[in-house]
Amino acid sequence: METKGWKSFWTALWVTLLVLLPLVAGTLVLAQRQALQRVRASESQSGVPVRLPREENHLTLLACVAGEDPAFVLLYLNADQNCIHLLALPSQLAVPFSDGEATLAQCYQAAGPARCLQGLGQVLSLPEDAHYLAATPETLAELCGGYGSLRVGFSGALTPSQLEQTGQSGVSDWTVSSAHAFLAGLEGALPPGTVAAARAAVWDAFFRQNLDALPAALPQALRDASGSLLTDLTAGDLLTLEDTLELLANGGAAVESGVLPGQYRPGTGFYTLDEEAQAALMAFFNVEASSGQRESSSAPYPSTSVPEGQRTGDAIE
Repeated sequence: METKGWKSFWTALWVTLLVLLPLVAGTLVLAQRQALQRVRASESQSGVPVRLPREENHLTLLACVAGEDPAFVLLYLNADQNCIHLLALPSQLAVPFSDGEATLAQCYQAAGPARCLQGLGQVLSLPEDAHYLAATPETLAELCGGYGSLRVGFSGALTPSQLEQTGQSGVSDWTVSSAHAFLAGLEGALPPGTVAAARAAVWDAFFRQNLDALPAALPQALRDASGSLLTDLTAGDLLTLEDTLELLANGGAAVESGVLPGQYRPGTGFYTLDEEAQAALMAFFNVEASSGQRESSSAPYPSTSVPEGQRTGDAIE
């Protein structure tokens, strides 16, 4: 009888343990998860940095390539919109200068990149915090030398006859120096808008192919070459640029490029805006909320002024 009683006791004990152990284990797991959630919430509220774009993570920059025939590209980087936009500007673009007008190239030769940005702002209504940066082709080659060659195709910029005229077909490898020499050779041989489109293709390829490497290398390269640059970018601006590029690289930013719409008037030597310029500037600065991009309060909303005598339909001299 005593043996039978002990068997019943142990049986009851094991049954009880089989029921209680899963409940205890489940309770411990639940408690652990709740504790982890509280820790994460505490960290979030205690100032642990979260990598999200801030209001200052955007930059509008007029990039100038110095030389006998200066070249110009307007850049817009916005981490909130996750975009890098490039707008090539023909060097013959007419801007206010002194009591009249001058081309961007003439403005640069006479007064430098700061005056170019000022004149361009009168034509395009650029944001007040736009910056400028000018470098010689040699300095530009040093800045970009560590990125290797670029794979560039000009079929989207040049017509088939122009490709044949310039000896281009398909996609080719270019260094910064060889690309600059090629673009310089197009000046005077092709319309200014076409030359600008070819330049946009080169800059587009550079940002697309090197985006991941830019945050760690480009701002520091600009610091190292500061003595060879003409720019109003401060040390704080370069820190913001570095942070912005990192956010853009992590987000796989969309890179888009184009040419400022206009018409070239050989009689005056001026490239003047047409009625498509307004839409182009809005697209350049204010990306629609699509393809992973979203509107940003930091994006300017410029209005492009097209002076009388420069509108589509006016006679081209």
